[in-house]
Amino acid sequence: MKHKPAWLWWSVAIAACAASFALGWLAQTVFGGGRTNPSLPLRLTGDGYSYISPLLSCNSAKSFPQATNVTNAIQSVVNEHEQAGDITSASTYFADFSTGRWSSVNGSDKYYPSSLGKVPILMAYYELSENSSTLLDQEVTYPAGSPDLNADQEIQPKEAIVPGEAYTVRELLDYMIKYSDNNAAQLLYENAAQSNLDNIYANLQIPVSNDVTSSTLDFMTPQQYSILFRTLYNATYLSRTDSEAALQLMTQSSFTEGLVAGVPSSTPVAHKFGIVSFYSGTAVTKRELHDCGIVYAPHHSYLLCVMTRGSSQLGDMEQTISDISRAVYAQVENGQ
Repeated sequence: MKHKPAWLWWSVAIAACAASFALGWLAQTVFGGGRTNPSLPLRLTGDGYSYISPLLSCNSAKSFPQATNVTNAIQSVVNEHEQAGDITSASTYFADFSTGRWSSVNGSDKYYPSSLGKVPILMAYYELSENSSTLLDQEVTYPAGSPDLNADQEIQPKEAIVPGEAYTVRELLDYMIKYSDNNAAQLLYENAAQSNLDNIYANLQIPVSNDVTSSTLDFMTPQQYSILFRTLYNATYLSRTDSEAALQLMTQSSFTEGLVAGVPSSTPVAHKFGIVSFYSGTAVTKRELHDCGIVYAPHHSYLLCVMTRGSSQLGDMEQTISDISRAVYAQVENGQ
């Protein structure tokens, strides 16, 4: 594995949802239609937002049921691709925002989040911009001669910043999220006040560590990572406007071979992928590929995070994620 920039070394701690917990970690979603089930959280309705459902109160006093049919469907796909040699392992976390049902397959297995770490940077800048109306329009120059952090990536960004050019913070965020440009991410990381970034990580219970080694590389489960998307969907950390903007930006990701490939083309998906590759010379010997986000299906918006590990072709791992996504979509839309 090649050296990775500092912003990639981070982890997420599990949080619990209580009525007073601001992040709404275990909060599920209720849309309008006169639903009055007191075990489900109270949400703002008729607000005109497309990508968020603001959480007003987390009222749950009991556990939500596991979506057994979803779990079985995912497990079947995972078994099929493991037997075919497409992956060596996969873990998933699913949550239906409307019903509160959830599913976890191989939920205790841990992975290296890699570029999934760009989402906290996005959230940090939006949070900082709430106290500075000019922050997102400030220009930052990408120094000529800077090392190209995209050079060893198996999935190359379709667009990337150019050395010697100046970009606004807003443009850098676009490059980082839409195209997963590592150079834009590193520039954003370097130009943010470290104390402000530390506050973001602490508030979201995301400690930062620069001491990850090959033996401690895998430290993240899909459910742990999913707190970030729950927080955005609930609009419980950033403002409603910024939560909406962050998720809308993630619907424009150029990576469409994972979750997006498993749902109809008309279905928006706010997501982020991550990949880490291990090399022997120039050949990739194994990798981890992940895709996590929110699928805005016609009847139920739901969260799906898929993390995979394997040594076959990249396309095989992408197909595994898309097949899991397709199976979950079918279960949700069929009311299972």
